[in-house]
Amino acid sequence: MFFGQGSFEPLNLSLARLRWWFDLQPRLTEDSDFNQLLVRPGVGYAFGDASLWLGYAYILDDPANRSSFDEHRIWQQFLYSRSFGSLGAQSRTRLEQRFVETGSDTGWRFREFVKLTHPLGIDRFGIAAYDEVFFDLNDTDWGADAGFTQNRLFVGPSWKPVAIPGLTIELGYLNQYLNREGRADAMNHIASLNFLYSAR
Repeated sequence: MFFGQGSFEPLNLSLARLRWWFDLQPRLTEDSDFNQLLVRPGVGYAFGDASLWLGYAYILDDPANRSSFDEHRIWQQFLYSRSFGSLGAQSRTRLEQRFVETGSDTGWRFREFVKLTHPLGIDRFGIAAYDEVFFDLNDTDWGADAGFTQNRLFVGPSWKPVAIPGLTIELGYLNQYLNREGRADAMNHIASLNFLYSAR
């Protein structure tokens, strides 16, 4: 996964508080088959340690044993980051409006994300951990059910290469728990490789 964000200040000094966001997430199955692609651009406005964002997301789903389908999302979020000594903390509160081509309803989803990072003091290595919980806010004709839907928990080492300022690479374990209405719940064990780029 690639996550990038930065300021529009290089274009004009008056745009220092205006920010851009882009993430790209190709997802594979355990057999290395293509499963999903997510592309998510956005723009934001920063004030102090916080920022407000508005964006769009395109998702191509290609589930096993079913036809592929498209999903489009509009998203809004509040992002807050600060440091407590050497400990970095970030929270992200996101609201999504989801439009899936297999139905006509708009699905509303709430997501809360909390992340902690800490340097290890060895060759720019560190440790990262985050948790994100998802709640659908309404039922839809394409399968969303109001209530808790999933949780994602990640932990792994991180590294900041000297050659590329602003880049952090994380490689770790992602546990995805899915609460599925009318079916048995599921748990996925995922190897997650994350490239995070911050252009100051």
